[in-house]
Amino acid sequence: MSDIKVLKYIPNEYKKDVSSIDFNSLKMKGMDIFFFDLDNTLADYETHHATDELKSIINNVKSYGRVIIVSNNKYPRVSTYMKELDVEGIYRLDKPFTKKIKKFINDNNIDTSKAVWIGDQVMTDLKLSYKLKIYSILVDPIKPSTEKWYTRINRFFERRKIKQIKKKCEERYNSLNLEDRNGI
Repeated sequence: MSDIKVLKYIPNEYKKDVSSIDFNSLKMKGMDIFFFDLDNTLADYETHHATDELKSIINNVKSYGRVIIVSNNKYPRVSTYMKELDVEGIYRLDKPFTKKIKKFINDNNIDTSKAVWIGDQVMTDLKLSYKLKIYSILVDPIKPSTEKWYTRINRFFERRKIKQIKKKCEERYNSLNLEDRNGI
């Protein structure tokens, strides 16, 4: 039996990293707008430019649809990746709050039923995607040791939420293989 309080923290999919996502399958389901969190989803905090591997991944994803970087980080960091990957982006998003992203969605006539939210944080990315009713994919953080103190606080609460998911939605927890996530 599921508990409504934990539903907003359960992803539609869980993958180890962005390169493990089946974008073709998502496109076949009609999804062609891909929101990517930046920090520790696409790049760790110590990496300040898009790697060749990341450029290759994003160029592949662009063949399936529109790519938008979404980040709570500041303009200089986000704009560097926007330019180097040739994608749109939103900075200082204030995830998990919805005001800025709703404005972007409305201003750009985005159909959220065709969107996918990809991120590494349960407390920000998944909660926001749940509020927006956007399909979510949780990935492992690239390099947790580089995270800021406030993200480490979120990780503490994330571990608690994952334990609640296991307790209250065990079947879903098992089907997503979230036990692989517990070490974070």
